[in-house]
Amino acid sequence: MSNDKINTEIINAQISEINSQGIQTGEKSGSGDYSYPYVIFQLFENKFAVNCKYVISIENVSETTELVNTSRDVRGIAYYKNEPISVFDLRRLFGFMSKDEYTSRVVNLPQRIKEHEIYAETLLECINSGAPFKLTVNPRECAFGKWFYNYKQSNPPGEAMTMLRKIEYLHSNFHETGKSVRDLIEKKNMEKAAEYREEIDDMKNNIAVELNGLQEMLIGQDSELNIVLQLKDKKIGLIIDSAESVEEIDEIQNLPPSVVTTKYVRRLGLSKKEKQIIFILEAAEFGEAGAN
Repeated sequence: MSNDKINTEIINAQISEINSQGIQTGEKSGSGDYSYPYVIFQLFENKFAVNCKYVISIENVSETTELVNTSRDVRGIAYYKNEPISVFDLRRLFGFMSKDEYTSRVVNLPQRIKEHEIYAETLLECINSGAPFKLTVNPRECAFGKWFYNYKQSNPPGEAMTMLRKIEYLHSNFHETGKSVRDLIEKKNMEKAAEYREEIDDMKNNIAVELNGLQEMLIGQDSELNIVLQLKDKKIGLIIDSAESVEEIDEIQNLPPSVVTTKYVRRLGLSKKEKQIIFILEAAEFGEAGAN
C-alpha cells in the first residue's frame, strides 16, 4: 500500500472522528471557522487548506463527465456514492499546469538526461583537445538542478526521498568532476585530466538510469484526489494533487485586497506543525459557483 493511500486513510479516519463528535458541515464562513481544524493539501507547488467542518471524505478521482452550459469553473460531473456532484479542478481553476504538462514541459527528464550526456561529451572533448571547459560546474545552476532543488524543498512524498538523495549525490559528484577536470585543463595538466575519462562515462550512465527511475516515479504520482464537501444542501468535489494532514492553522488573516485574484482564496495562515504558509479556500464560494 502506498504512503499516499495510507495518508488518505488516516485523514479520512480523522474527519470521521470530527464529524462523529457533532461538528456539522455546511455552516457559514466566519469566526466559527477558527475553532475547527483544516485539511491541508498540496496543489502544484503550494499548500492550501479547507475547513474540516465542510469535508465529508477524500476519494480517488472517478471519471468525470463534462457538460455544456455549466460554470467555466466546474470540471464536470462525477459520482459520489451514486450521487452526481459538481467537481472543480483546482489546478485549472487557479491557472496551474496539469500534472502531465508539468512533467513533460517543465521537468522534462528525457531532455535533462540528454543535456547531461552532452555535458559529458563536451568534457571529454575538452580533455582530448585541451580546450577550456565552459559549462557550469555548479549542480544548482543546470536546468535539472534548478528544478531538482525546488522540488526537493516542496516536501515530496516520503518514498521519493531515498531516490532524491541518491540522485543528489550522483549529480553533485558529476558537476564536481567537471570542476576538477576544468581546473586541470586550465593548469595544462592533461595527463591527470585524462584519468577522469572512464569515471565521466560511468557517471553519465548512472545519472541516466536514476533520472529514468525518477521519471517513472513522477508519472506514477500523477493520480488525483477528490475532496468531497457538504455545502448546505449540496455536495461538491475539489480535485487536488495530494492530501497531507488534518491540523489547526495559526495567525489566520485576510490577504491584502491588492493581491486577491480570486474569490476562492482571500485568507492565509500558518500551519501549526511546520509554520508554512497555507492558503485557505473559501468553501462557500464553491457552492455558489456550482449553482450557476
